[in-house]
Amino acid sequence: MAACGSSTANIGPTNAASLQSYANNTDNLTSFHFSLTENVSAQGQNLVVKATGAEQVSSSGPNLKMYVSSPALGGGETTIIDNGNAYIHLPPTQQSPAISSSKWYEITLPKSGLANTSPFLGGQSADPLQFASLLKETSGSVKQLGKHVILGKNTVEYSGKVNLKNNLSKLPSNLTSAIKGAGGLVPSVLNFKAWIDFSGKIRQLYIPVDTSAGNINLTMDFYQDGVPVTITPPPANNTTKVPYSTISGQG
Repeated sequence: MAACGSSTANIGPTNAASLQSYANNTDNLTSFHFSLTENVSAQGQNLVVKATGAEQVSSSGPNLKMYVSSPALGGGETTIIDNGNAYIHLPPTQQSPAISSSKWYEITLPKSGLANTSPFLGGQSADPLQFASLLKETSGSVKQLGKHVILGKNTVEYSGKVNLKNNLSKLPSNLTSAIKGAGGLVPSVLNFKAWIDFSGKIRQLYIPVDTSAGNINLTMDFYQDGVPVTITPPPANNTTKVPYSTISGQG
């Protein structure tokens, strides 16, 4: 029991400020692995999108490699972000003969960020740390629900609410796309459950969203933080450059 007590020393009080601090701790990770599962049920149909990958944060921004799969959308997509460039490998059903038959599309990203670099399969946000940042908007009462082992780590489970009333732009882009795709309006308040390890970092985040036309259940995991990640772009002779408007819908 004494060992257990000492290991929870970094878990603070049960309030909104404590959840905000755990979000900051996670948002400051410099390298980690992640997984995401998104279930969308609407109009009698179910869509499951899964993503796995790794991220290394550098002085120039996040570099990452992510694989997104969804059988309903025709296969899997790999996205690599490296030093301001995005490289996207699409399944055959999503390839555009009008652009290139090359295996990879290369896009120079705007300095504004990475939020919309992968809309082909489920509108996945390019930076999973957006989900950690989301909990910085925690407000109101927070409940502590118990202790659980998540991804091999001892954690404390919390439930609470995120208030987005004054800034809906805080919502990760893929969750926004999923809500709109389910025929619902983006809510100003989200419920969540978060599993925090004893170092004060998010290990798992669960966000359910109910709309008048359907519902979305999203689970985000963070693990293996601190393990060096190497992101390598595809060979130049295996890529074709396309404008940012091709993937962003702009222009």
